[in-house]
Amino acid sequence: MCFETYEPENVLVAFNGGKDCMVLLHLTLAVLKRNYSDRNLRPLCLYVQSADPFEELEEFVEHCRQFYNLNLLKFSTKVKDALEFVLKSKPNIKACLMGTRRDDPFAFHLKAFQMTDPNWPQIMRVSPLLDWHYSFIWDYLLDLQVPYCKLYDQGYTSIGSRLNTKLNPYLYYHDPKQNIKKYLPAYKLLDVTKERSGRC
Repeated sequence: MCFETYEPENVLVAFNGGKDCMVLLHLTLAVLKRNYSDRNLRPLCLYVQSADPFEELEEFVEHCRQFYNLNLLKFSTKVKDALEFVLKSKPNIKACLMGTRRDDPFAFHLKAFQMTDPNWPQIMRVSPLLDWHYSFIWDYLLDLQVPYCKLYDQGYTSIGSRLNTKLNPYLYYHDPKQNIKKYLPAYKLLDVTKERSGRC
């Protein structure tokens, strides 16, 4: 519905290399290819780098930039400041596609189309994944073989910075017979309410 309301040139895609953003990006590219194949569009993406990012995540974001031919704007400042800069330098941008899900912090009452708060730079937040559950995200990525950051295969389920992200303890696996101690991949998490158990 976003591209029924806004032209592609008016849309910014929030992208951080995480699992939700990969689904969002993949869906966005599919819509652009289907409906605007004659325009050879490069999605304008906003990546706000965390204070102490994982090297693996940085490498994956760069891989995505090259592989999908993204017009990636990269900032190492606060999201609010980055957004303000983008909207001032590109006043044609009217909407921001986001990978927010209702399970995310402060997102329970969010609407699919909702303006930013009054004290923020004004832009329409569009959240097509709002009612997707954790398992839906992984079903999509795995079934369609969409690439994702390898940190998820190491036992991380929600990735922020290295300062606030740990391996999810609910993925810890111990096989006493073979004396194997490891963490299962993120898509093996059974209790999806524990998605953010590796965040502090």
